[in-house]
Amino acid sequence: MSLDFKRSPSHTLQRQSATALLYLLAIAAGIPLTGCGPSEPKEISAATSGYQPVKETEAKSLSAGPKSTESATPKSSPNPSDSTALPTAPAVPSFQPGKLDPKIASKLYMTLQLGELNGAKPLMEFLNTSSRAVMELLADGRKKMLTNEVLLEQGMRLSRMKLEASERLEKLAANEDEKAASVLGKLEAFSQMASFGDIAASDSLRALASKEMENADKRVAQQAKSIVLSLLVNDYESGSAKSNELVALATTILSGGKDLTATNLNALMQAVESLTKRSEDDAALQLAKKIEEGFRENPEPQIALSAWEMHASRLKETNEVGALMQADSKEDQDPVKARALVDALMAKIPSPWTAFFLVQIAIKVEYSGRPLIAKEMIEVAQTQIENLKDPDAKEELERNCKQFLSRFAVLNKPLNLSELVDTAGKPIDLDQYKGKVVLVDFWATWCGPCLQEIPNIENAFLAHNKNGFEVISVNLDEERPALDKFLASKKVLWNTYVSSKPDAVGFDTPLAKDIGISAIPFIAIIGKDGNVAGIHIRGRKIEDKIVELLAKE
Repeated sequence: MSLDFKRSPSHTLQRQSATALLYLLAIAAGIPLTGCGPSEPKEISAATSGYQPVKETEAKSLSAGPKSTESATPKSSPNPSDSTALPTAPAVPSFQPGKLDPKIASKLYMTLQLGELNGAKPLMEFLNTSSRAVMELLADGRKKMLTNEVLLEQGMRLSRMKLEASERLEKLAANEDEKAASVLGKLEAFSQMASFGDIAASDSLRALASKEMENADKRVAQQAKSIVLSLLVNDYESGSAKSNELVALATTILSGGKDLTATNLNALMQAVESLTKRSEDDAALQLAKKIEEGFRENPEPQIALSAWEMHASRLKETNEVGALMQADSKEDQDPVKARALVDALMAKIPSPWTAFFLVQIAIKVEYSGRPLIAKEMIEVAQTQIENLKDPDAKEELERNCKQFLSRFAVLNKPLNLSELVDTAGKPIDLDQYKGKVVLVDFWATWCGPCLQEIPNIENAFLAHNKNGFEVISVNLDEERPALDKFLASKKVLWNTYVSSKPDAVGFDTPLAKDIGISAIPFIAIIGKDGNVAGIHIRGRKIEDKIVELLAKE
């Protein structure tokens, strides 16, 4: 823990951009991250891309990786004349066996000394430096770069120096920051020594933390309460404390309001997990609810999101809404039923982070071909936009909702295709498509799912073109040579169009931007009347929709 009182991200819960929050939320909710967005890499494997969820057996094989490394090794013996094929002898160590590696000996945790250091500012700087040294020590310990003896010896040495520096600072402290730093330094020193097995330090930690819970400085009091709560969790798990004691102290910590920190959240989450482990599910759920409410408006979005996820993951309503992603029965196509589930979740946990969750589910549901269900989710998500305090998160939520509504708005209306040109720069001739059923495919050469969909479109074209079915291919590559190379290597049966504006290509293509396209493939099918009759129709459903529309007068 750093003792620098400038506002900075927690070591354990880093502040994230709003886009990263959406990504993390999707992972926490178990949402498959699908489709190709504007920031996708140029190379995408068809095996790891797509909107449809990967089957469980396929997922296991993908996550397991190759069963052997046979393909990675040469089948024949290396050429002796090729020096690159000869094995390289390991470097001779530059230190004597039994002695410490010089690279380790020069590390901060090995060289840091307190000496006769004095003065408030130098001592505060030393406390910060010693914290970094301990983190470096523990990191190298996890990498097995140190023996247990070195880890313990240096850990205790650094902790004792921190304690000594904190005691010196306590005598010199002339302002609130210096006083707080001295107490926090002692708490951290005792915590470190206790973690290294010092029983006396553990007792000292409990006594000091219990005393400092009443400190007038909220920074100190909240840290002390979190330490006492963590100790109480251990007592509870050993049977020497009761659950109501845990809940009471947790409630006291939550009274800190906007002063709550990541350290507080970590301790509170320990308490919830401990209650869950001992099958006190009702108490765990109630405490999780209080924690989410207490952190909902925390100035650090990632901290608020973590608190939300802890509560939401324990609610059946979250699972019921999440299940809509996989729904495929007629009953699950009912927007009224979906709205009831979404309303129930929002009533249970009325948070902007619930809105983010709903947006992620809605995008998945929409791209699976059920925009009416997605619309219900987006409408509920919109109710939370004004409740977001973080401007980046608010902008992200608002943008996602707006983009969905733009995509949804194309239904039952004509598409404005007038600003497209073919690959030779000639404007699109809309007359040749009048009175026909037309599939409009937004795609890019680097998008795996897009390329996977082409055979389905091609089969439908071959079967129904003579009956009045056409395809308009709208390419969203940002680099024209990629498209030209693709078209030169593959015969395409229909016309390919691009943006008429050289400075507005890719996802900035005016048509794509106007209708809110944020992932591809995006497929719209236009009926004989010139209006969009469906979006996100893919796979076998393409032909079904075409047959349906061709049969209409």
